[in-house]
Amino acid sequence: MVHGKAWGTTADFPVLKSHTNAWLREWPGVLAFCSAIDIDGGTGAVYILLRKRGQ
Repeated sequence: MVHGKAWGTTADFPVLKSHTNAWLREWPGVLAFCSAIDIDGGTGAVYILLRKRGQ
């Protein structure tokens, strides 16, 4: 998932990244996630490990 490094107009932190972090924690199908390596987008992208359907 590429969420970019968007900055809010009144916030001094990456708004989309923090919302993505919170949103992914709510989904039971998401087992783990972390920032991507530089070649895949660095901190502007996230690797997500998903649970297999039916498990």
